[in-house]
Amino acid sequence: MRTLMFTSVLLGVLYWNLAAQPVIITNPLTSIDFDASGTPDLVYSGDARKTGDLPETWVIGFAIEPWRSSRFVRATSTRLQLLPGEIINSSRRPLTNYFPDPPRPPEENYLIQIIAYRAIKKADWEYSTAQTNFEGESQLLFGLRLALTTGTHYGWVRLSRPTVDSHTQFDLVDYAVHPVPNEPIPAGQPPPLPPIHTQVESAGLTFSWDARWGPLILESTTNLVPPLIWETVVEGSGDPVAVPTLDAQRFYRLRQP
Repeated sequence: MRTLMFTSVLLGVLYWNLAAQPVIITNPLTSIDFDASGTPDLVYSGDARKTGDLPETWVIGFAIEPWRSSRFVRATSTRLQLLPGEIINSSRRPLTNYFPDPPRPPEENYLIQIIAYRAIKKADWEYSTAQTNFEGESQLLFGLRLALTTGTHYGWVRLSRPTVDSHTQFDLVDYAVHPVPNEPIPAGQPPPLPPIHTQVESAGLTFSWDARWGPLILESTTNLVPPLIWETVVEGSGDPVAVPTLDAQRFYRLRQP
């Protein structure tokens, strides 16, 4: 189920020849408005700056940052990335980095630097890595504690790249957030569907479910022997649905659109 608003903006130009620095990007790469409030809740940015002429030198970085009081959460005390299926909930410690800079008060920085490297143009491009935390990764899965208009929600974002090296950027390829405040969500998976409430009546059955999940599809089938053929009964947001009992046996389920 994707009732969220997703916007992606590329404001740069990619060069893959020897005449120019391979990546020239301005912010942002991607922004996500999870609750469709009109304000981004997560921003993935790129930045490239030319710092020298002879030889030509560029400093390039890619960073992802939740906005306002939203936070990333840690998988463990030593690992930021989550494994697929790990539960994201209130027990996960938020990412909080403190950078004291006297006489100013400590600055809280919740941004994650995904890649930071330097490219120098000599006979060919030479690369040196300044941020090595994720240099050997092709997939990144980060947990989120989001401060949305409806309360605190837990979610995740997945980043991926086709080539593992010190200067190939990640793309934000997938994300999910639990529609119900304070409910856990498995990393890399959609939120669990709500239970179906069933009321037996003389004329048939009445189904309902928690409306906070948004629109879901109620489906049915006459047996559970493969190949299964599920038929749509109705798409709704949890209001009671009356279904006549015409078959001796019928099974029902909810599915995300």
